Amino acid sequence: MKSVGIIGGSGFAGEELIRLLSSHKNTSLIAVSSRELKGKKVSQMVEDCNLTFVDPDDVIFFDCEVIFFATPHGLSMYQAATFLEKGIKVIDLSADFRIKDDQIWEDWYGTKHADLNNLEKSVYGLTELNLDLIKSGELIAVPGCYPTASILGLLPLIKSNNKIESITIDAKSGISGAGRSSVEGGLKEDINENFRAYATNGHRHLPEIGQILKGEYGSDLEINFLPHLIPAMRGIYSTMYVNLFELPQQNLMEVYKDFYKDSPNIVLMDSSLVPETAKVSYTNNCQIGIYSSAIKNQVVIISSIDNLVKGAAGQAIECYNLMSENDQMEGLNNG
Repeated sequence: MKSVGIIGGSGFAGEELIRLLSSHKNTSLIAVSSRELKGKKVSQMVEDCNLTFVDPDDVIFFDCEVIFFATPHGLSMYQAATFLEKGIKVIDLSADFRIKDDQIWEDWYGTKHADLNNLEKSVYGLTELNLDLIKSGELIAVPGCYPTASILGLLPLIKSNNKIESITIDAKSGISGAGRSSVEGGLKEDINENFRAYATNGHRHLPEIGQILKGEYGSDLEINFLPHLIPAMRGIYSTMYVNLFELPQQNLMEVYKDFYKDSPNIVLMDSSLVPETAKVSYTNNCQIGIYSSAIKNQVVIISSIDNLVKGAAGQAIECYNLMSENDQMEGLNNG
């Protein structure tokens, strides 16, 4: 049994982590923090958890073997090193250790990075890409929800040696991705029977997506990313239009099947079916469909995940399992 703690357990992703870790057979969840809920029972959020919320600075966290950060961006980069120096592994669900270029981080997040040493050492926690690195990692940066769906949908094509002209990512998210305070502060009512784009001047997940895709492609790529909010609590639905210089000679479904043959979370759709958010809700699955387009030399890829599971807590549990020599899917539901 590994002793683990969650710093920042009052948000939607934190709640999902509590639920998953509380029922994980090889894990003892010994501490969950929340400044706002300090002293209150965690069972008010997750029924069977018998813990009480503590302060993030409580010394109990130094009794943990693994710390999960489910904090807002800009906090874990000040705190992670304290645990790492004591041999405690860190799995961070925020963006603090995802973007390797600190100037890009500063440009998009509006502050200088506080821990360049650990930023360099961090491992991007996309299990379908960095499985072996995650196993030996000490600090895991769990990918964002939009990047997870988008990168998983595009990776096999990116790595297939086809020449790509541009990629347009049209992505939709359930409102839980905006955070509990936004949802409870009126967003749920505002988006009821409504649907809208946001961050039209650029979204923080664009440089994260670009970093991975350009790195795997081996050269620059023209990528546009536009997010939308849909009137649902959960789900990411990413429709990607890939313009190629010429259509692939190989069968793309076979390319995807080969690339993901050892990936337990990928569900490739028959051409007569499309991904659905309801079909991946509360699971760690990613549904991916590949379709032709009315535009010459264009391929359409659609992927869908649960933003709180595969897009956050579930992916963090995958990383935890790999680091702990558990089965990758221990404690996770794939429906």
